[in-house]
Amino acid sequence: MARIKATDTGTRVQRRQVIAAAVIDVLAEQGLRGLTHRAVDAAAGFGSGAVNYHAPTRAHLVQLALEELFARDGVVAADHFADLMGTPRIPMAVVADRMTAFVQEMTTPPARQRVIARHMLLAEAQRDPRIRAQFDTQRGAFVEFAAHIVSAMDRDYPAITAEVVVIMIEGLIQRQVLIGATPLADSLRPIIAGLLRSWNLE
Repeated sequence: MARIKATDTGTRVQRRQVIAAAVIDVLAEQGLRGLTHRAVDAAAGFGSGAVNYHAPTRAHLVQLALEELFARDGVVAADHFADLMGTPRIPMAVVADRMTAFVQEMTTPPARQRVIARHMLLAEAQRDPRIRAQFDTQRGAFVEFAAHIVSAMDRDYPAITAEVVVIMIEGLIQRQVLIGATPLADSLRPIIAGLLRSWNLE
């Protein structure tokens, strides 16, 4: 487990962000059953009981993790795609390159830990409508974000295409992190380009 030093708090990151990152580490390494205040204290490098002050319940821990997941993943998406927003015509090759880089970043540390933690929290969302609603809102925002990109490639059905593109990205990320014994390497970009071509997105 990647540990975060308590000395980082107040300088490099806020204490709540340290706790959120520690929750994500615990979820990725130990699953939901391992999510305890004691485990998060240890992962954050805090003394016993320190996390309880900022997140007194397990629900608070989950909420901190969700906020951190959504914020960090949003930054990664913006880094790879934001400059394409409003572009009147985007070549398929450019989109394939950006999607490949996005999937690669999302499936290597530290984002890889977030993917695993997200998977754990999605299981919890099936029983908790509040968590489900947060995931639905976040995913809807990502589909809307994707629609701006694909609308410059397929103006006839941007909403449908955006949903399909997001499904593709989600599937590739899960395949890289959760399913495949051997992650895709050089074949990742050809797979993405081939799928885009199969939808006539060029």
